[in-house]
Amino acid sequence: MKNKLLGICLGLFSLITYANDSTGYVSTGGIKYIKNKNIAMESEDLYISEKKIDVAYQFRNLTNRDITETILFPLPAFGNDERDGDFADVEALLNSFRVKVNGYAIKPARHVNIVFPQNEAGNKFTDITSILAKCGVSEKLLLDSWKHKIDSTVVNEKIAACSNQTLQKLLNSYGNWENNWLVKVTYSWQQTFKAHSVTKVEHHYEPLVGGGFAVTQGLDRFCTDKNFNQKLSSLRKKNGNPPLFLTRELSYVLTTGANWAKPIGKFTLTIERKPNELVSLCWDKSLKKISATQFRAVKTNFIPKKDIDIVFIN
Repeated sequence: MKNKLLGICLGLFSLITYANDSTGYVSTGGIKYIKNKNIAMESEDLYISEKKIDVAYQFRNLTNRDITETILFPLPAFGNDERDGDFADVEALLNSFRVKVNGYAIKPARHVNIVFPQNEAGNKFTDITSILAKCGVSEKLLLDSWKHKIDSTVVNEKIAACSNQTLQKLLNSYGNWENNWLVKVTYSWQQTFKAHSVTKVEHHYEPLVGGGFAVTQGLDRFCTDKNFNQKLSSLRKKNGNPPLFLTRELSYVLTTGANWAKPIGKFTLTIERKPNELVSLCWDKSLKKISATQFRAVKTNFIPKKDIDIVFIN
């Protein structure tokens, strides 16, 4: 997960990322994703606000046989170089995460992994969970690190003391490995899609929202429009130069929705802001204002090619 700066920040906060469902499998090497050619996502209804994220899917099995897959849902990956961030209440996210299938609540499995990113984009990882488990790095220890309940030096000491040759070779490839590892939390569950039938899946959870006080420069990545910029200009005149604004940012990984057999049949995106708050994200003209606080976009046969980054400014 990459940090993003909003202007000249008084505090640095991370852009928190969430993801669409995808199918795959869980192995000692980490989480793997596959493209499913037999299951289509007929619809996705995505609601995003600073307080909650609700997602409702309808999947259709295109074959004449039942298919069982492992469904994966990754949470943000955190590292010890992000401890100064305002991660709100990370435990609230874990406690609030709910899954329903065809209206019935299920309890997904939770996987906690420690990884090293292989590239700057942060989309490829080397999983060292199984190696470190033999060196006393337990799932509880990693989860406490993800929740920021312990200092990262506790994990660093155990990594440094681990004599595994593969691990030591990996550590030697990093100039500053103490600040490079990440902890990833992923939910998974076995899902059976009945032949020629629709399966309804819902997620509900409280998002982690990065933010801080910042001057509003460098907002291009959120595709601010003329109306947004005019309102900011008006606020600047009222509050002096440079004014400080309370900014809140979050991101939703939408592109994994392209892992299914067909384009998403009907995609609905609803963004809700607080009253008197500005909001901006990169989207096309399908996003319309439907109330004083809500915006909505509806697309058919939709292939998501970009993820969603949103900024809220109070």
